[in-house]
Amino acid sequence: MMQAEMGPDTKNSQACAESVIQKYDFAFSGVCDNCDKSIPVDLSEMDVEATQSVDHKIWGDSISLWRRATIGVPLNGFFFGFLSGLLGGTGYGFFLGYLGLDPYVLAAAGSIMKLPEVLLLPLGYLNDKVPIRGYRRKSYIIISWIISFVAFLVMCTHPLPDPYFCRGADGSYDYTVPPCNPGAHDQKSYYILPMAMISLGFNMGSVANEGLLLEYSQLEPKEKRGTIKAEMTMVTTAGQLAAALFIGCFMNGKEYLGTFDWSLDFNHMMLIAMILVLVQIPLTMFFVYEPQQRQIPAASVTTSWQLVKSSAFVAVLMFAFGTHMMVGISTTAAPLVRSQWAGVKVLQQQLYGMVSMVMTVLAVWFLKAYFLQTSWRKIFYSSCVAAVLLDAAPAFLTVFGVVRNQYFYLGEEILAALPIAALKLVSGLLLIEMSEPGREGLCFGLLGTVYNASAPFASAISNQIFGSFKPSLSDVANYVQDDPSFRKTVAWSYVVTYGTTMAGFALIRLIPAQKEEAQKRKKEWGSHWLYAVLALGFPSICLLYATSVLVMANVDSVSCLEIVGGQGC
Repeated sequence: MMQAEMGPDTKNSQACAESVIQKYDFAFSGVCDNCDKSIPVDLSEMDVEATQSVDHKIWGDSISLWRRATIGVPLNGFFFGFLSGLLGGTGYGFFLGYLGLDPYVLAAAGSIMKLPEVLLLPLGYLNDKVPIRGYRRKSYIIISWIISFVAFLVMCTHPLPDPYFCRGADGSYDYTVPPCNPGAHDQKSYYILPMAMISLGFNMGSVANEGLLLEYSQLEPKEKRGTIKAEMTMVTTAGQLAAALFIGCFMNGKEYLGTFDWSLDFNHMMLIAMILVLVQIPLTMFFVYEPQQRQIPAASVTTSWQLVKSSAFVAVLMFAFGTHMMVGISTTAAPLVRSQWAGVKVLQQQLYGMVSMVMTVLAVWFLKAYFLQTSWRKIFYSSCVAAVLLDAAPAFLTVFGVVRNQYFYLGEEILAALPIAALKLVSGLLLIEMSEPGREGLCFGLLGTVYNASAPFASAISNQIFGSFKPSLSDVANYVQDDPSFRKTVAWSYVVTYGTTMAGFALIRLIPAQKEEAQKRKKEWGSHWLYAVLALGFPSICLLYATSVLVMANVDSVSCLEIVGGQGC
């Protein structure tokens, strides 16, 4: 029902995986040319970029993004949130309802669509070290919008197949009869691959923007540091709020698990998204400030290696990978519990999502005002425990048939707004403190790559664990029959989900308690090449294994294998 996310955007339904952090916060910052280039620099200790200071003329007396030269930044953030929300909001009704994908196939497809997220490290290195036409950040943001435009164009022009399930007299799907269009499953690749392209584009832009945001955040006074990050979180959330309202009003047809007799088609939604992406290109060109930069020498590779083998930074990387993997192990029953037993419809889901987003914005402001100096460990632990407890109550009451009401089931999303906001803010503050001047994009990219490499692995493990449950958690017929024995099977799958989530917090000591400890670790903790091997090698092996399993789950001839979550061929 919820997912945990920490780290860089974005993204719906299972365990603590989406609850933690939505990584796609569009941001902006810039680097200035006020530096004494005659100062000798040892590249093994300091990147050439670190000698550059920020052009304070653009800010005046205070650091703010709400100026004409930088207004494109919050606009980018708003529309990025809108487009991310549009994709996430339409996926529930389109893939689960219209195309009728099995939950384990849906989980595998979702992970494949997010695979470009593991490219944050090379993307971060590129925008830190390889400026295009003199711009380290802006050029990559523009390229990211162009990639997204092409992908949206492909989806909006591809002919939409007929729905997978047969429809009854009232327009709703009839799950008791064989599907009317089994070939709908074969069309999923025409949407999964373009969405993977969009993920690549969004991540390229996210890395560039986050690098700029980190630079400016580090200029804030210590007592106010994190204010810009919080503002961008609120702007992005506002975009997601607008997307939820738009989907609830215009894509709430019964063919998309909604309640209306009419609806915009999925193709129409992608056309609207394509137009918005096209608008972003000139906005970025003319209203995002960044002074031109020279190309950085190749010798900066040495300083990048220094960062990768830093024990203080590697500890944060291992925490991100380990906890995200544990909380990402989520029952494959969640989508069908939501749609079949709780009866959640698109309009209600989007309306509750909107209220939850408003609460999240208020919670971020509240935490920024009163808890900016509180221990990150305490906030992280208490927030995730609260999120799990709030998720478990409606889940178990729905599974055992005590209360099966979509409004009750969705109420958890509103109650969980405070812990979710806390997790978002803590992750952003942690990244700000651990970043190195001149290597902000690299820090963001490295953390995002290692963090996101755990998501496909968790998805693959989830499919394998919960695919062994009998009767099948992915068979809609079992939810229609609703036998007491099957309810117990589903309940045990949730117990496993919450158990693995809580087990992940054995790693809580890997992160610093607050800003002072973070800076102390950076100064006092040593470095070793073995740390770099651990930080990069283990996630890489897990990613290769997960990719193989997830691709197999989306190939019809082998998707039935038990190793990928099927019931056997």
